Amino acid sequence: MKLNAIVWIGALITAISLPAWAQETHCQAQEQIIFSCSFGKKMVSVCASRDFSVSNGYMQYRFGPRGALELVFPALTETADSARFIQARTMMFAGGGGGYLRFINGNYHYIVYTAIGKGWGAKDGVAIEKDQQLMANLACQDVPISKLSEEFFTHAGLPIDQTEFLIPDTD
Repeated sequence: MKLNAIVWIGALITAISLPAWAQETHCQAQEQIIFSCSFGKKMVSVCASRDFSVSNGYMQYRFGPRGALELVFPALTETADSARFIQARTMMFAGGGGGYLRFINGNYHYIVYTAIGKGWGAKDGVAIEKDQQLMANLACQDVPISKLSEEFFTHAGLPIDQTEFLIPDTD
């Protein structure tokens, strides 16, 4: 009985002491977490190399259950022309603001966002568009990890999204 209790306590301590990224993101320890949140059994993460900029490193959109990715975009984790695939924008609202990243994969766009506004509160998640029509909007079920900000977008040299994204369910 004592051995089982010791094993159980050891397992609990190990689980509690795991780094936050091990439980909350698809990103690897050597990557920076740009955005990550859970939808229950699935999650979305935007992961980047530590040296990411529009001309250096990489940034990827990753979606699926923990340990079983369903979509990774762009596929390469090496320096690529990020401006072709990724755009960013900050937003201003009465009593708040926000930011988002748009990942462009042909006719499909994956938009991770975080925002807060007077009258509707905090909204975080991922919207999926096809041919500029909203196909799905998945709201985060937890508080997201997020670096989405003007400072990050400028430092990374990301182009400004010209197709302004409107956060669903904010009217």
